Amino acid sequence: MAKNTKTAKAGLVFMKDRDLDIVEAANHVASGFESMGHRITGVHILSDTTAQVSTDTHALCLETREDVTVSGSAEKAPVFLGLRLLGGDREKSKRFARDSLLARALQSLNASLEPDFVQWIDTDFLLPSDTFTSATEGAAAPPKALAKEPEGRVSHHKKLPDIESTNVILQDRITNHDPAIFENQSAPDRLRKIFSEGWVDPDALAAEEAAEAHAREMEDIEQEAPLRLSAWMLSFAVALFALPIGVMLMVLNLAKGENLRLASQTAALTGTFVALQAFGTTANAMTTLQSLIH
Repeated sequence: MAKNTKTAKAGLVFMKDRDLDIVEAANHVASGFESMGHRITGVHILSDTTAQVSTDTHALCLETREDVTVSGSAEKAPVFLGLRLLGGDREKSKRFARDSLLARALQSLNASLEPDFVQWIDTDFLLPSDTFTSATEGAAAPPKALAKEPEGRVSHHKKLPDIESTNVILQDRITNHDPAIFENQSAPDRLRKIFSEGWVDPDALAAEEAAEAHAREMEDIEQEAPLRLSAWMLSFAVALFALPIGVMLMVLNLAKGENLRLASQTAALTGTFVALQAFGTTANAMTTLQSLIH
């Protein structure tokens, strides 16, 4: 008998550590499938992180993974629940759309597990959980003949929206690039802010560091007239012995203000090298250094 081997993938993204019960997740999926009229042929718990829900037409594999890279963010998701739907008998599969089954599984798990994001079917797009919830709750179900409840009996079943209509709505929003979905995809910094706790805007951090550096630099700028005059005198003295360095000090005095400490340190270093040059020590030091290198 021919088999439909095409698969469909989706998932739930948790941005905080979460201890997921794979048995509970599989049972929620099975309940969602039963609400669509499917006959559950088996719920198999393969390990602590994997399970499989089988129906008469399809098999859904669930797997939990940790530290998974998600699209559009440099941060990794601590927990990811992946869904993979395998097609069953081709003739029987015609009764239910593949995407509808996977969408119903996502809907059931989203309502019970409350993830941060839902990874839609066969895409890398992440739908915020509340966006996915509003889309599924807003889908209108087609009119059906409803059985009347016996008088005096209250129904406790919550009416779910039609999954086919929900699938169409979500696919249209992705195709039309709904801003509510794609805004974070086009702004990595804002998406990183959602994914990480204690996130700091890089622009704000750079501005703060620049302000601190400017404040430290201004601490050395002299404000009193005698100290400012001393800085200028040292600059002129340096220019007598080393004109390029003296000119540089004067330019700094004009551009940023008189820095007496910088002028003093420059004058001391200039005087030291002038003295070494006068006694020929610099030439001897360079000769010794050259011999060591070779």
